[in-house]
Amino acid sequence: MSDVKMSNRGLILRQIKDKPKPRKDIAEKIKLTPAAVTILVNELIDQGCIRESGQVNEPSRVGRKKVFIELNKDYKYAFGINIEGSHMNICIGNLKCEILDYMNVKIKDIDPYKVLDLAITIIKDMMNERNLTNDRIIGVGLGIVGNVDSKRGLSKHAYGLWDKEVKVVSYLSDQLKIPVVVENNVRTLALAELELTTHRKIRNMVFMKLGPGIGSAVILDNDIYKGSYNNSGELGHMVIDLEGKKCRCGQTGCLETVASIASLIDGIKEDFSNEHYPYLYDKVHGNPENISEDHILDAYMAGDQLILEKVDKLICFLAIGVINSVKFYDPHKIIIYSKMFEQPVFMKKLVEEILKHESIEDLSERIEPSSLQTEKSVGGLVLVVNELFFKIGAIEPGLIREK
Repeated sequence: MSDVKMSNRGLILRQIKDKPKPRKDIAEKIKLTPAAVTILVNELIDQGCIRESGQVNEPSRVGRKKVFIELNKDYKYAFGINIEGSHMNICIGNLKCEILDYMNVKIKDIDPYKVLDLAITIIKDMMNERNLTNDRIIGVGLGIVGNVDSKRGLSKHAYGLWDKEVKVVSYLSDQLKIPVVVENNVRTLALAELELTTHRKIRNMVFMKLGPGIGSAVILDNDIYKGSYNNSGELGHMVIDLEGKKCRCGQTGCLETVASIASLIDGIKEDFSNEHYPYLYDKVHGNPENISEDHILDAYMAGDQLILEKVDKLICFLAIGVINSVKFYDPHKIIIYSKMFEQPVFMKKLVEEILKHESIEDLSERIEPSSLQTEKSVGGLVLVVNELFFKIGAIEPGLIREK
């Protein structure tokens, strides 16, 4: 099957991904003749991935009525995996990336193959629960922390998990007998932001994830910009303080060492006491190992003075990172994925801090919290549905002509 035909099938599928449309409207939108669209639509209907869904209500229309075409979202299913920190999230979803079931598990053993074996077991169990055979699964999308070579299917360095190359794609696909694609977890979340939220019409965006570390992704023309050497968007590892702390990436003074949740917790632990942090000390029963982001946010709202100072300092450094990203990329939006910045008080402080340093036109309207309200594994789900369904026009492996 030619690349052009594959592309045209993909364009048709994307037109009806969100809502049904008649053939003529699809043809006008993707600039193909109605006859060409009809042929391709009929092929897709015969395959089972789309279907007719009723007539367009046009009272004044004479003659044959337009018929809606819709995506058969349950034609096949896909799995999404997110691995970061001490947890792994796995979900199964349909072709509209609606999550049907998910599981969140704590990673007790950071041996990469034991982690992958656990993922394999969970996926097989989910398939058995729904009586799904391999031919009903388009694939598995894996989002993983750290450096990833998606072309070679490698996790090159999963910060906080393992510091060696792991052939994640070949291992998972060999065991599951299902296609697998992999990408950095923040990039997959950025794709999910584009596909599933109110930010779907943004063409150029910087997506920042504030968690234990700081991850980011750059969106250019509605797609991930990876750079010439697959290192684009590493805002968390821009050097902020030459005399700063050693970062887990090996550099010194990265943004992540002064503006991440892990760095915030480490800073609190250095002088943790009932005297310095009365509210927080009580919340964690005097044990600094119990400190979490939720505890810190509660202590901030309760007015723990040192917590106020440390969080405000984090926001100050993060503001510098945002300014640098705006100066360099000039994105339409800066989206921040973070539990902290879901609360308006912190977003307001961030904008105020940025404006102290830089007067950027409409900046307050350009920075927004993420609209994703679902499991992190949805990123892997969006990745695999995009790569192995929409981009290839729902071509079955047996239909692809070898070159």
